[in-house]
Amino acid sequence: MIHPNSPYKRIWDLFVFICITYFAIEVPIRLVFHYKLTAGVNYFERAIQIVFGIDVILNFNTAILKDRLLIHNRKIVTKTYLRTWFLIDFLSAFPFDLFGGFFFQYFGITDSLKILRLLRSVRVFELFKSLRLLAIGADSDDRFKLVEVINPMTFRLIFFVYWTSLFAHWVACGWIQLGPEFLPDKDMTTRYIRALYWSVTTLTTIGYGDITPVTNKQTIYTMGVMILGVGIYGYVIGNIATLLSNLDVSRVTFQEKLNTIDSFIKYKKLPPNLANRIRSYYVNLWENKHGIDETEIWDNLPSGIKIDVSMFLHNHLISVVPFFKNAPEELKREVVLELKPAFYMKGDIIFKEGDVPHNMYFLSKGHVEVIKEKTGDLLATLNSGSFFGEMSLIDDSLRTATIKAGSYCDVYTLGKDRFSDILKHHPGFAKHIETIAKERKKSQTTNRKKKMK
Repeated sequence: MIHPNSPYKRIWDLFVFICITYFAIEVPIRLVFHYKLTAGVNYFERAIQIVFGIDVILNFNTAILKDRLLIHNRKIVTKTYLRTWFLIDFLSAFPFDLFGGFFFQYFGITDSLKILRLLRSVRVFELFKSLRLLAIGADSDDRFKLVEVINPMTFRLIFFVYWTSLFAHWVACGWIQLGPEFLPDKDMTTRYIRALYWSVTTLTTIGYGDITPVTNKQTIYTMGVMILGVGIYGYVIGNIATLLSNLDVSRVTFQEKLNTIDSFIKYKKLPPNLANRIRSYYVNLWENKHGIDETEIWDNLPSGIKIDVSMFLHNHLISVVPFFKNAPEELKREVVLELKPAFYMKGDIIFKEGDVPHNMYFLSKGHVEVIKEKTGDLLATLNSGSFFGEMSLIDDSLRTATIKAGSYCDVYTLGKDRFSDILKHHPGFAKHIETIAKERKKSQTTNRKKKMK
């Protein structure tokens, strides 16, 4: 059975969608203008009918998704297809024109049966849903990684424009069919363009009145189109309003947060310099995080996915730490789960020389300055991908330097207490850490004796 989300099935669906669109546009025009097709176009349409026939066969051999469960059972797949799309697919694929004489003799109908191909247009709803996703790979038969090609709101807009344009085309063809006397002295292209113009102005409820119904049939048809036009107009306004309001939800949320912060600043009567620091913090947070609350997303992820995401995002950060390089993979997986995000503005003191250590820091974005507090000397500048404060995890000595943010900094912290809890599960690595701590203390003692001499 074919997986419904396989890349080849998606490409096939796209090809079928293009074929359906061709018939949805061409068949109504042919029915109202009664022109003859060239031999080349006839062969082309016969090929499309073959494509539709192949699609029917493929649908009998494509697994279906029900309640997130992939069903491969051929009997269930066949029954489901027969109850849903089979009749429409069969009628649009069957070559009625090859049996025109038979159908005319026994049923009194002619080549107009080609209009049945328009039934296939209904399947565009399903194909649009299918084409929203492209399968880019799979790690099992039942679990595919899917990526949306475009923004869902943009896709809705494209879908709406597609169907509105197609419906306007059908209404224009209906207008020409009801009024053979409509611009009889003009060529086919001019008549169609004018009819399409009438269709659009009527559906959008503008109706300039320069093209008006003459016969009773045209009048009734126009009233029906006007009623549909009111619904379409309301739908258009509602969707455009929704699209604009949802165009950037995170930016709207961020602006609301800024307004709340401004109200807080005014209510507490904070001094201008402190107020500007608060505003700058949130502006930098927006520019670097785009309003994403990382903690909230993290809390909602299941543990299995959370570990895999953590390893992907943070493994390169902890791997550069010397005593983590030879750490067991299980310990690394536990460590990355304990990393907590933190943000600092330019000029913020992350910790000062002489402070009691509680955390180790991993610098994801920005740069920090290592400063000797007593002299004010700049000892070093650490950039993205660096780490500092790591000795807090293995001994109780006080901070030996001050760390100051040289720009907006995006960091992750690893708490000393949480690291101690992790070491309890890995006694072998705990001994390795104890050895490093003893060597460091011995080195510090040696350095102190040299200075005293």
